[in-house]
Amino acid sequence: MSLRRCLQERVRRALPARLEVASLLEGEASGWPSPLRALPGTPAAPGLLRFGLAPATCEAITVQGLRFLEQARQARGRLPLPHWCGDYRPWREGAQALREVGIRGLPADWPVHAAVYASASEDRSRWLLVLPARGQLWYGWMA
Repeated sequence: MSLRRCLQERVRRALPARLEVASLLEGEASGWPSPLRALPGTPAAPGLLRFGLAPATCEAITVQGLRFLEQARQARGRLPLPHWCGDYRPWREGAQALREVGIRGLPADWPVHAAVYASASEDRSRWLLVLPARGQLWYGWMA
């Protein structure tokens, strides 16, 4: 199994089961460029992967917003980490969501009316950012 596929499968276990992903878009690991560089005022995370959301998940988030995400607070699996916690904090929306994961803004070309949602693990070592207008789920982790 390739390193990319192995990393994708490992990270999928850390994602809430309710958030179905369809593809790995790109990420930062072993020298991959960081999509975080596109965000102003963002400290670089030691790891970041971007996934394409499954169409049904993207549609559900677009229609239901936080009501859908309320049930996406438990990781689907377990990672072999010493202090693993598979619980995520309550989801936030808009500017509050960005603050939840330490981002101070979106790229200049991002429409101001576009929805953005975020959650962080209880220990804030991992975070999720959902951009339904772009059909993307970002998963970042700290050292």
